[in-house]
Amino acid sequence: MRRIVLVLAAGLTLVACGDEQRPANEPRVTLKLDLPSDGGSVRAETVAVRGTVVPADAAVRVAGEDAQVDSGEFSAEVALQPGGNVIDVTATAPGRRPATDAVRVLRDMRVKLPPLVGEESDAAVEALRQLDLKATVNESGSWLDRVLGGAMEVCATNPTAGTLVEPRSTITLETAPGC
Repeated sequence: MRRIVLVLAAGLTLVACGDEQRPANEPRVTLKLDLPSDGGSVRAETVAVRGTVVPADAAVRVAGEDAQVDSGEFSAEVALQPGGNVIDVTATAPGRRPATDAVRVLRDMRVKLPPLVGEESDAAVEALRQLDLKATVNESGSWLDRVLGGAMEVCATNPTAGTLVEPRSTITLETAPGC
């Protein structure tokens, strides 16, 4: 029995060798994220990450890159991928346990439909094309309007202006000569 205890004690000693544990009583770096809000949604390609850290001279890394720290306030600009993004933030200081946090940000790739009512039909179709949207044009008016020619203008859109739509969506333009 004594032999087993000695073998176990020797094994535990070997396992613990080389590990440099920080005492649990060391103070932890204090990290507080101010921007962006967790679970928020943005339409931009980048987002500003800002917050505070104590001690004021702590080193902060945001998304794996060094952040600018000035008097305990840190900031960094982070590029976003389409869809969900998780941004990790780590703060370290000599003699203190590190602090970590993360924030989730959704990059919304939807396109805001511009106001097109009153625009000429061709100009409206081109404006949609530049936004990576497709157009279906429904022309109304009499046969005489088509024979006489003239500019068709957008009377209504479906969906309406200001609506957020997925890229490559099809927008219906209701057109007529002089709505």
